[in-house]
Amino acid sequence: MTLHNQNSQQIGNRKTWETAIQWVSANRKLIRQIASPYIRHMSADSNDLFQEATIAAFKALIACRKKDKPDQLIQFFRVIFKTHCIKLASGIQAVNILDEHYLPHQEKPEEAEDQGTVRIEEALQAVSKRQREVCIWLLQQPEPVSTPELAKKFKVSRRHACRLISGSIQRISKATV
Repeated sequence: MTLHNQNSQQIGNRKTWETAIQWVSANRKLIRQIASPYIRHMSADSNDLFQEATIAAFKALIACRKKDKPDQLIQFFRVIFKTHCIKLASGIQAVNILDEHYLPHQEKPEEAEDQGTVRIEEALQAVSKRQREVCIWLLQQPEPVSTPELAKKFKVSRRHACRLISGSIQRISKATV
Protein backbone atom coordinates (compact mmCIF):
# COMPACT_ATOMS: atom_id res chain seq x y z
CA MET A 1 0.00 0.00 0.00
CA THR A 2 2.82 2.42 0.90
CA LEU A 3 4.70 1.57 -2.30
CA HIS A 4 1.59 2.41 -4.34
CA ASN A 5 1.29 5.80 -2.59
CA GLN A 6 4.97 6.57 -3.24
CA ASN A 7 4.65 5.70 -6.93
CA SER A 8 1.53 7.82 -7.37
CA GLN A 9 3.24 10.70 -5.54
CA GLN A 10 6.32 10.41 -7.79
CA ILE A 11 4.11 10.40 -10.87
CA GLY A 12 2.22 13.42 -9.51
CA ASN A 13 5.50 15.25 -8.81
CA ARG A 14 6.79 14.41 -12.30
CA LYS A 15 3.60 15.81 -13.85
CA THR A 16 3.81 18.89 -11.65
CA TRP A 17 7.43 19.35 -12.68
CA GLU A 18 6.53 19.07 -16.38
CA THR A 19 3.70 21.55 -15.86
CA ALA A 20 6.13 23.95 -14.14
CA ILE A 21 8.57 23.70 -17.06
CA GLN A 22 5.79 24.42 -19.56
CA TRP A 23 4.48 27.30 -17.47
CA VAL A 24 7.93 28.90 -17.28
CA SER A 25 8.39 28.51 -21.05
CA ALA A 26 5.07 30.25 -21.64
CA ASN A 27 5.69 33.07 -19.12
CA ARG A 28 9.26 34.19 -19.81
CA LYS A 29 8.23 37.85 -20.03
CA LEU A 30 6.59 37.73 -16.58
CA ILE A 31 9.69 36.04 -15.14
CA ARG A 32 11.98 38.75 -16.55
CA GLN A 33 9.63 41.42 -15.21
CA ILE A 34 9.64 39.97 -11.68
CA ALA A 35 13.43 39.48 -11.70
CA SER A 36 14.28 42.87 -13.27
CA PRO A 37 14.97 44.76 -10.00
CA TYR A 38 17.37 42.03 -8.89
CA ILE A 39 19.10 40.93 -12.12
CA ARG A 40 21.95 43.43 -11.97
CA HIS A 41 22.87 42.16 -8.51
CA MET A 42 22.76 38.49 -9.44
CA SER A 43 25.81 36.54 -10.42
CA ALA A 44 23.56 34.23 -12.41
CA ASP A 45 22.92 34.03 -16.12
CA SER A 46 19.53 33.70 -17.81
CA ASN A 47 19.73 29.90 -17.70
CA ASP A 48 20.13 30.00 -13.89
CA LEU A 49 17.29 32.49 -13.68
CA PHE A 50 14.90 30.23 -15.58
CA GLN A 51 15.99 27.22 -13.52
CA GLU A 52 15.09 29.14 -10.37
CA ALA A 53 11.81 30.16 -11.99
CA THR A 54 11.03 26.51 -12.73
CA ILE A 55 11.71 25.57 -9.12
CA ALA A 56 9.51 28.45 -7.94
CA ALA A 57 6.75 27.42 -10.35
CA PHE A 58 6.92 23.85 -9.05
CA LYS A 59 6.61 25.09 -5.46
CA ALA A 60 3.77 27.43 -6.43
CA LEU A 61 1.86 24.61 -8.14
CA ILE A 62 2.22 22.46 -5.03
CA ALA A 63 1.10 25.35 -2.81
CA CYS A 64 -1.96 25.92 -5.02
CA ARG A 65 -2.83 22.26 -4.81
CA LYS A 66 -2.40 22.09 -1.02
CA LYS A 67 -4.42 25.25 -0.37
CA ASP A 68 -6.98 24.34 -3.05
CA LYS A 69 -6.59 27.75 -4.73
CA PRO A 70 -5.61 27.08 -8.36
CA ASP A 71 -6.57 30.62 -9.40
CA GLN A 72 -3.76 32.09 -7.25
CA LEU A 73 -0.84 30.43 -9.04
CA ILE A 74 0.66 33.70 -10.21
CA GLN A 75 0.47 35.28 -6.74
CA PHE A 76 2.16 32.26 -5.15
CA PHE A 77 4.75 32.22 -7.93
CA ARG A 78 5.55 35.94 -7.51
CA VAL A 79 6.25 35.57 -3.80
CA ILE A 80 8.33 32.40 -4.15
CA PHE A 81 10.26 33.62 -7.19
CA LYS A 82 11.01 37.04 -5.65
CA THR A 83 12.43 35.23 -2.63
CA HIS A 84 14.64 33.15 -4.92
CA CYS A 85 15.79 36.30 -6.75
CA ILE A 86 16.68 38.02 -3.49
CA LYS A 87 18.72 35.00 -2.46
CA LEU A 88 20.54 35.00 -5.80
CA ALA A 89 21.14 38.75 -5.50
CA SER A 90 22.64 38.37 -2.02
CA GLY A 91 25.66 36.63 -3.52
CA ILE A 92 28.82 38.45 -4.49
CA GLN A 93 28.43 40.85 -7.37
CA ALA A 94 31.12 40.61 -10.01
CA VAL A 95 33.41 43.64 -10.21
CA ASN A 96 33.79 45.04 -13.71
CA ILE A 97 36.34 47.80 -13.14
CA LEU A 98 38.81 47.16 -10.37
CA ASP A 99 40.44 50.62 -10.42
CA GLU A 100 37.36 52.17 -8.79
CA HIS A 101 37.63 49.78 -5.84
CA TYR A 102 41.30 50.27 -5.01
CA LEU A 103 41.44 52.84 -2.27
CA PRO A 104 44.70 54.17 -0.90
CA HIS A 105 45.49 52.91 2.57
CA GLN A 106 48.22 53.39 5.10
CA GLU A 107 50.61 50.58 5.84
CA LYS A 108 49.74 48.94 9.15
CA PRO A 109 52.34 47.61 11.54
CA GLU A 110 52.79 43.82 11.76
CA GLU A 111 51.08 43.79 15.15
CA ALA A 112 47.80 44.90 13.61
CA GLU A 113 48.15 42.22 10.90
CA ASP A 114 48.62 39.50 13.54
CA GLN A 115 45.55 40.75 15.39
CA GLY A 116 43.59 40.71 12.10
CA THR A 117 44.66 37.12 11.44
CA VAL A 118 43.45 36.08 14.89
CA ARG A 119 40.09 37.79 14.31
CA ILE A 120 39.72 36.06 10.94
CA GLU A 121 40.45 32.67 12.48
CA GLU A 122 37.89 33.33 15.22
CA ALA A 123 35.27 34.37 12.68
CA LEU A 124 35.90 31.28 10.56
CA GLN A 125 35.07 29.04 13.53
CA ALA A 126 31.40 29.89 12.91
CA VAL A 127 31.31 28.34 9.42
CA SER A 128 31.35 24.75 8.21
CA LYS A 129 34.54 23.04 7.05
CA ARG A 130 33.66 23.51 3.37
CA GLN A 131 32.77 27.17 3.87
CA ARG A 132 36.03 27.66 5.77
CA GLU A 133 37.99 26.22 2.83
CA VAL A 134 36.23 28.59 0.44
CA CYS A 135 36.74 31.63 2.69
CA ILE A 136 40.42 30.90 3.24
CA TRP A 137 40.97 30.42 -0.49
CA LEU A 138 39.17 33.71 -1.22
CA LEU A 139 41.27 35.56 1.34
CA GLN A 140 44.49 34.21 -0.18
CA GLN A 141 43.71 35.54 -3.66
CA PRO A 142 45.64 38.69 -4.65
CA GLU A 143 42.71 40.04 -6.70
CA PRO A 144 38.91 39.73 -6.41
CA VAL A 145 37.55 36.42 -7.68
CA SER A 146 34.36 35.98 -9.68
CA THR A 147 31.73 33.41 -8.81
CA PRO A 148 32.43 31.33 -11.95
CA GLU A 149 36.11 31.14 -10.95
CA LEU A 150 35.13 30.07 -7.44
CA ALA A 151 32.73 27.47 -8.82
CA LYS A 152 35.41 26.09 -11.14
CA LYS A 153 38.01 25.91 -8.35
CA PHE A 154 35.72 23.97 -5.98
CA LYS A 155 33.94 22.01 -8.73
CA VAL A 156 30.44 23.24 -7.87
CA SER A 157 27.76 25.15 -9.79
CA ARG A 158 27.83 28.94 -9.74
CA ARG A 159 24.57 28.92 -7.84
CA HIS A 160 26.04 26.64 -5.17
CA ALA A 161 29.15 28.85 -4.98
CA CYS A 162 26.87 31.84 -4.29
CA ARG A 163 25.08 29.86 -1.60
CA LEU A 164 28.39 28.89 0.03
CA ILE A 165 29.50 32.52 0.17
CA SER A 166 26.10 33.80 1.28
CA GLY A 167 25.86 31.15 4.01
CA SER A 168 29.37 31.97 5.20
CA ILE A 169 28.59 35.67 5.42
CA GLN A 170 25.39 35.00 7.35
CA ARG A 171 27.08 32.65 9.83
CA ILE A 172 30.01 35.01 10.40
CA SER A 173 27.64 37.96 10.84
CA LYS A 174 25.58 36.09 13.43
CA ALA A 175 28.72 34.98 15.28
CA THR A 176 30.17 38.49 15.50
CA VAL A 177 26.97 40.10 16.76
